[in-house]
Amino acid sequence: METVVIIGGGAAGLAAAIAAAECGDRVTVLERMDRVGKKILATGNGRCNLMNTGMRRYPGSSAWADAVLDRCGVEAQTRFWQHLGLRMRQEDGGRVYPVSGMASSVLDTLRFAAAALQVEIVTGVQVTGLFKARHGWTVMAGENKWKADRVIVAGGGCAQPKLGSDGSTWPLMTALDHRLNAPKPALTQIVTETAPIRGLSGIRIRTAVKVTRAGADVYQEAGELLFADYGVTGVCSMQCARYVQPGDLFHIDLSRAFGFESPAALRQELHRRLSAWGERSQGELLTGLCVPKLADALFRAAGMKAGEHALCKRITEDQIERLVQCAADFMLEIRGVKGFESAQVTAGGLNVQDFDPATMASLLAPGVHAAGEMLDVDGDCGGYNLMFAFGSGILAGLNGRNCPW
Repeated sequence: METVVIIGGGAAGLAAAIAAAECGDRVTVLERMDRVGKKILATGNGRCNLMNTGMRRYPGSSAWADAVLDRCGVEAQTRFWQHLGLRMRQEDGGRVYPVSGMASSVLDTLRFAAAALQVEIVTGVQVTGLFKARHGWTVMAGENKWKADRVIVAGGGCAQPKLGSDGSTWPLMTALDHRLNAPKPALTQIVTETAPIRGLSGIRIRTAVKVTRAGADVYQEAGELLFADYGVTGVCSMQCARYVQPGDLFHIDLSRAFGFESPAALRQELHRRLSAWGERSQGELLTGLCVPKLADALFRAAGMKAGEHALCKRITEDQIERLVQCAADFMLEIRGVKGFESAQVTAGGLNVQDFDPATMASLLAPGVHAAGEMLDVDGDCGGYNLMFAFGSGILAGLNGRNCPW
């Protein structure tokens, strides 16, 4: 039996606490906020997307994330949750949620299990120092200190600081010579030029998008996109955020959003409409394909103004071609991304090469572990980040011992 102090009471910290306590360790969790697990409650739009059973998607340190999840991935975490009494269901795209549909069920499961295992949880504690002692480690928080055989640092990254992740625990590790890869917001909204999307805020489409830089492709994605007054959000655009730089171009395939497999198919449909709708207003040309505000934006991009009294039969072949081209490649210049306050996760963090993926133990400071968003691992939307947080936390708690469930 060891004395374990865990810094951070989020997903990784609570999972680590339960795993260590299940092995007989005396565990104390130190949490900066007034209660543990605040960020868990905000995940998955309040539904808590626990994990993903599909192909792993970790753009940050993917091989190292695989090494962790090969040891504690979907199967092991499913056993963990079943042992704690949480029932789950799988939805589209391999996303796994609690059957209650409430993130509070996940947090309650963790809190009650920790309490049953006599894990001590101390809230409102800002840890200021982590020092090697003669035997083990000393954790300092103002005038208070805790002695530990092992310390698990799971204080999170910088994303959503109001929920407890403000980057304040990284200095504890850099003071022990750990390398910190520069953190930046990931899974966040993209800020673009706004004139082309004037009036589109709140309009949601399913489409394909692409980011280019100096004419070269940077990243592409497909899925749901939501226009906002500052730019774009929604899953497929947020997946792009970690790759963009100011001055890049954001390309939206509106022809796909209109339900066409190719620009040629859209061109054919517009020609059909011109033949059949010659006496109708030009403003009606895209009726049934998109909402009027999006049609207006496409006309503007094509350099056209669909007047109330202008007829479809007046539309020229050149104008049709411009409409098709602008629909197939609706471009916005990128100004930047929203900050950590809006980001779902942090890209960057502690260099993973300084840790053992089997136990999350530091290779530089024996007896110290790191888990969750502290590390330079970030995944796409869909439960990947929570899955890594829980998996890495469990491994840190077990510290190489056999799983007790």
